[in-house]
Amino acid sequence: MWLKIRLPDVGRWSIRRKLLCITSLLLIAVSLLGVRAAQSYAQNAAQLSYDRLLTGAALQIAEQISLRQGRVVADLPRAAFETLALAPDDRVYYRIMGPGGEHITGYDDLPGAPARVGKMAHGSSQGDAGDAFRKQFFDADYRGEAVRFVLLERLLTETDFSGYIRIQIGQTRLARTSLADEISLRALQLIGLLFGVALLLVSLGIWMTLRPLDQLDRALARRSSVDLSPLDMAVPREISKLVHTINHFMQQLGGTLNGLQRFTSEAAHQIRTPLAGLRSQAQNALDEEDSTLRQQQLGRVLESADRLSDTVNQLLSQAVLAHRLRSQPAEAVALDSLVRDLCRELALPALEQGVELGYEGDAQVLLQGNAFALRQMVQNILENAIRYSNPGSEVRVQLQQDERSISLAVADNGPGIPDAEKPLVFERFYRSPGNSRTGSGLGLAIAKEVASYHRASLKLSDNEPAGLVVTVRFHRRRAT
Repeated sequence: MWLKIRLPDVGRWSIRRKLLCITSLLLIAVSLLGVRAAQSYAQNAAQLSYDRLLTGAALQIAEQISLRQGRVVADLPRAAFETLALAPDDRVYYRIMGPGGEHITGYDDLPGAPARVGKMAHGSSQGDAGDAFRKQFFDADYRGEAVRFVLLERLLTETDFSGYIRIQIGQTRLARTSLADEISLRALQLIGLLFGVALLLVSLGIWMTLRPLDQLDRALARRSSVDLSPLDMAVPREISKLVHTINHFMQQLGGTLNGLQRFTSEAAHQIRTPLAGLRSQAQNALDEEDSTLRQQQLGRVLESADRLSDTVNQLLSQAVLAHRLRSQPAEAVALDSLVRDLCRELALPALEQGVELGYEGDAQVLLQGNAFALRQMVQNILENAIRYSNPGSEVRVQLQQDERSISLAVADNGPGIPDAEKPLVFERFYRSPGNSRTGSGLGLAIAKEVASYHRASLKLSDNEPAGLVVTVRFHRRRAT
């Protein structure tokens, strides 16, 4: 049977929780290192303190060893054992050996120093004789207890004698362990206090750091769904970028909503008017008894239906175009192939109206942009030129490029546009008062929107001897 362990989904944690966990782990790691260092320090401090007591007792005993009638005599000072009695729960063992390992006094079964302990350290006593000595510390088990020993060798010299006297004193480790534990406990309490204070300060710092985000959240939550005004908040520099991005997004959203509202109002008006006329003409055709007049009225009904269909198609095209411009990234577009294919598609409808469509241009004209939008722009310009051209005339399409720009020019021989109306034809649903041709008034508006998206300029100029030239110039957008 398998045991399934479900790990926490860290990705769903809040920033505050993640920061607290990270800082807590760091503080715990530092605290563990501090505890380990404190324990090591406590053990070393306790060891050093009681080793000094053992050394002092051994030196006091060494100073009282002398030669009498050729024999080594040890007069054990009481002060030496009173020093070791500072640890009342510990037991003390001692042994004094003469030259050649001769047992003089004390416990004769004390363990010797192991070979791995190392050489003895040299020093000198502070007595009157100023005799040199060597000392060595080691741990061993004696009578079932852990004992710390010091082995001190003193060079005893007399007129007819010279040799080393060895003094070995051991003390159980109860007081050492107790002192190390007490120091460790004090250090642990201090580290725990510091950990708590540090965690509190870190939590306060995280709260103060993330407070602007909470304020931003509350400011957005208090807003109504129609309030798209910029946020005005005093926030840190890192969060100010987020506020700037939100303000920019709301500005774009506001512009989109305002444009959608205007477009909806204008579209409703443009659709409602021909629908009312269409219904009125159909009603008149039903009531008309004269077949000739009825045919004329039905012809006007068909004409109104075609105009309405053209308007609806243009509206749908503009809606699809707006969506694609916002949702699709730019790509490399072969503009020469796109324009040439459109000229082929529209050549037959142009000939049906008695208009000749001609194309000339450079090869391999590449442009970074949206292929669907560019196709809509070129198609609208060409259809407008064909629609307003007189039978027997010609529409010329030229595509040229140089190092700085790409230029597309469409010239017709139609009635042209007066200079006063040229800025107005780019508005949606605008139609010249003297224009008798059918149309939705959206073609050039769509072309202008596509040109603006591609950072291109769209210019209207007069053709000679008559007609209009529509020029689209793309700046610094040619693919290399």
